[in-house]
Amino acid sequence: MSTPSLLKSFIKNPRNTSYQGRDEDENVILVVRKSLIAIYGWVFTFILFLIIPLFLVPMLSDLEFEGLKLLGTGFIYCLTAFWYLFSLGFAFQSFLNWYFEVLLVTNKKVIDIDHACTNISETTLRNIQDVTSKMHSNWEHVLNIGSVHIQTAAEREEFEFDSIDNPSFVRDAISDLIAEQKDHHGV
Repeated sequence: MSTPSLLKSFIKNPRNTSYQGRDEDENVILVVRKSLIAIYGWVFTFILFLIIPLFLVPMLSDLEFEGLKLLGTGFIYCLTAFWYLFSLGFAFQSFLNWYFEVLLVTNKKVIDIDHACTNISETTLRNIQDVTSKMHSNWEHVLNIGSVHIQTAAEREEFEFDSIDNPSFVRDAISDLIAEQKDHHGV
């Protein structure tokens, strides 16, 4: 069973992908998000949030003081509903943060969209001075997950993309685009 293309963390030559400010002759080459493995932390937390009421509600409903129930059934239902609403909100917010933090690589630029589209940075391929990929642990080598650091001569000096799939491919693709552009413009 394959992952739907909207939920992939690494999309090469995506169809129907654009962004505001794209030039007519500009094509999106890569769309890169954090690896799906990187989201297991908040997914595990969400599952834990779903399980907690199964243990907590019976304990709360059994609380008594001098033979009287401390918490009414209506209060416990409201508390449980609030807890599940909070849990769904947490999962939805975490998903949106993952989905909308994206690196776009085009044949002209690198665009970094962070924090649910509130911080967008871009640089032209001509401004890129160095592209480095790093894998910090043995697990990252096994899972082929790492970081890509792009050093630029622009106002924002460095772009960092952590926990992405296939960082060496992303590094090579950007380096190839830079070399192609230099050959094309005779620099």
